[in-house]
Amino acid sequence: MSGGLACSGGTHRPFWKIRQRRCNHSRFNGGRRTDSDYSEVICPLCWRRWRTKAAYVDQLPDWSGN
Repeated sequence: MSGGLACSGGTHRPFWKIRQRRCNHSRFNGGRRTDSDYSEVICPLCWRRWRTKAAYVDQLPDWSGN
């Protein structure tokens, strides 16, 4: 794990979504998209979010914001 507080609810995992897939948007680079090895995962049940480069992100759907 590379930042943020990951969701630890085992029953939440089917609901995890990807907010930023293999990229980063940072104030340090003016808010522009920058390629990265890391993706940001969000759990819409407990609203925790974290960044990871774990392989499981390839199986997660993208977050639509709904």
